[in-house]
Amino acid sequence: MSLKLKQVIIVILSVVIVVVLGYVVYTEKEHVLDERKIVVKPDSAGCIRCHGYDDGKGGVGRDPGIVKHWETSVHAEHGVGCYDCHGIPEAEAGEDILNPRYIVKTTWNKESGLKTMELARKGERPLERPDLWKHEGAEIVVDVSPRTCARCHEREALDFYHSRHSTASQFIGSVDNFLGRFAEGPGAANSGCQQCHGSQVRLEKPAEGDNPPAFSADTWPNTGIGRINLDGSWGSCSACHSRHEFSAEVGRRPENCGKCHMGPDHPQIEIYNESKHGIAFRKNAGDMGMGAPGGEWVLGTDYSQAPTCSTCHMGSVAPKSNYSGLDMTHDVGARISWTLRPKISIQPKGITAPDGTVILKGPEERRGEMKEVCLTCHSDTWVNNFYLQYDQAVKLYNEKYGKPLVAIYSYLKKEKLVDDVPMNEEMDYLFFEIWHHEGRRARHGASMMGPDYVQWHGFYELSRNFYTHFLPLAVELGEKAGKGRKVKKFIDATLHKGDNWDKYHRWTEGLTSEQKKTMLEWEQKTYHSRK
Repeated sequence: MSLKLKQVIIVILSVVIVVVLGYVVYTEKEHVLDERKIVVKPDSAGCIRCHGYDDGKGGVGRDPGIVKHWETSVHAEHGVGCYDCHGIPEAEAGEDILNPRYIVKTTWNKESGLKTMELARKGERPLERPDLWKHEGAEIVVDVSPRTCARCHEREALDFYHSRHSTASQFIGSVDNFLGRFAEGPGAANSGCQQCHGSQVRLEKPAEGDNPPAFSADTWPNTGIGRINLDGSWGSCSACHSRHEFSAEVGRRPENCGKCHMGPDHPQIEIYNESKHGIAFRKNAGDMGMGAPGGEWVLGTDYSQAPTCSTCHMGSVAPKSNYSGLDMTHDVGARISWTLRPKISIQPKGITAPDGTVILKGPEERRGEMKEVCLTCHSDTWVNNFYLQYDQAVKLYNEKYGKPLVAIYSYLKKEKLVDDVPMNEEMDYLFFEIWHHEGRRARHGASMMGPDYVQWHGFYELSRNFYTHFLPLAVELGEKAGKGRKVKKFIDATLHKGDNWDKYHRWTEGLTSEQKKTMLEWEQKTYHSRK
């Protein structure tokens, strides 16, 4: 072989090596960004090139902000890229029920609380989702569901699947849904209700070859936490872990929960901000290490300055004294012992699978776990007495307002004094606001130590509207229909049920001299006042 030929071969090989190395460096590169290593795998390199700041032609891609968000994520550090989430496994890759390529049918037995998921089939073949899109040679989807997240976060996805959060869109047929969809109008429901609760994602047109699917504008964009995805699964992880950063810290911050848990009917974030917990958080937020990875943010070990919503309802708790500690959960109801949402509060029962597996513990066990959170910072006496006060407030609402309210309104419906069309009469709105707004505010205020929401936003407005609006309007409706005496009799019997009249309603007749004396003596004893 001549020297010249050898030189030519060496040059060619050198060029090939440079090209190959250049490709590898670009397609699976590790570079430092703000002292953090970012790993771009080959299957996501094209996505980064087209959507990021380098479009391969010396310009900016089409969605540079998305890439910048991703670059700040833990995903980027570990090489979890665009295709890992938006890509779809090949047909029959792994167990079909776990493959987000296929559609599942999710069902929820409201009586038992159990959910089931099975493959949707056409004949013997599982159905493929309609939004599969062949883009730049790869099959991808836009609607990333919890089934994709479960491929790495199996435990978290399972907890979320069993939670009430994942059922948030299942309020079809409720007064709330009727109010938003019809009384207010579809635009209110699309931009309001659905953005927290979620809705069923629909396509105007499925993907065809290289042409992307067209999403229905009244269902997308949507990050409602109970969203029904195009693969049939329920839920949206990005409701809390905002894309494309998917930050644990964002999920832990109270204002993240406050996106939905706020306002006149469930003002948890306002109550939290008023509470001692919220005040302590705002002072100490910078010292709590909220950006720590999952499993490394443990109450009592890694921080103790202040609790967030995530701390109490989801967070890991270190062992102490006679307590073994708590693991993190993504079922936000796992430590709740009262359900404060309905017209009358209940203590929800546990959920057990047919094979005996406990999915959700009973209310007393759930309360025990929440107490374990509290006991990291508070004494037994403090915690136990808080729960006594909390129970008193919930039972007061139930017995004095909730049960009579529901009984009287149901009676008016039965007697045709209120028609069957929801939210079209003054009584409908009054009844709804008493339990749905004022009643919830009082109960949630007690549960989260927000005294102003217990009192002025809660029981004060309950008392005013129950006695001076609701009861008089009920009598007025009866009198207009010639049933005034009948309605008054029913109201009287309802308020006198058991010992309720003496405990809750006798004051409406005025206090006797003895009652006034008793009240004064109580005030003097309690507040040490002097005559």
